[in-house]
Amino acid sequence: MEPPGNYFEQNPNPKSSWLHIANCYVDSILKSQITKVIHLSSVGAHTTEGVGMLEAHCKVEHILKGLPESIAIKFMRPVGFYYNMFGFIPAIKSHGSIIQNYGGDQKEPWVSPLDIAAVIAEEFEKPFNERTVRYIASDEISPNDVAKVLGEAIGLPNLKWISISDEQYLNGLLEAGVNPNTARGLAAMNAGRLNNLYDDYNRNKPSLGKVKMKDFAKDFATVYNQ
Repeated sequence: MEPPGNYFEQNPNPKSSWLHIANCYVDSILKSQITKVIHLSSVGAHTTEGVGMLEAHCKVEHILKGLPESIAIKFMRPVGFYYNMFGFIPAIKSHGSIIQNYGGDQKEPWVSPLDIAAVIAEEFEKPFNERTVRYIASDEISPNDVAKVLGEAIGLPNLKWISISDEQYLNGLLEAGVNPNTARGLAAMNAGRLNNLYDDYNRNKPSLGKVKMKDFAKDFATVYNQ
């Protein structure tokens, strides 16, 4: 998986860095004569349109698909990691709410790194045939229900998820010091949750893993109360 980089660095080019890393992967694979590859990609890698910063994963997969056909590749596409929700904590403590540019009652998938590890361990034992894609998710839950579960875990049973406009969200990121390219990519990625981000996931839904939102809520409460 390509690292996200420092969101607060003002002159980064994370997409360029990711593509450079992908080309390094290709070079290493060819030199080592490896014929079986498991690549940790991401939901949203099915397209470069309407998924914000996740479009880079589509481009990385495309680079890897340029390897000789004799090299089998398993593309693992996890959905949003539970621990990304730790980013909700500042708004909860300062405003008493979760504030994002998406929300509502439509369920969306989340995943635990533990379930990602379990799936990849499973794939190591299966045959490698050509190029395959597997999505990885632990639970599906709506933003409003996320607020309810997390709120109960931290002693705020009336915690609400507030949806603001893309422009408001973007401006908030910029005011917090996030570099403009990353801020726009994050805002567009979140907006994509309500549009086409999960299109291919929904066509190829995986069996859900063992770690549910209520399990993660315990970890969330621990971090919240530190």
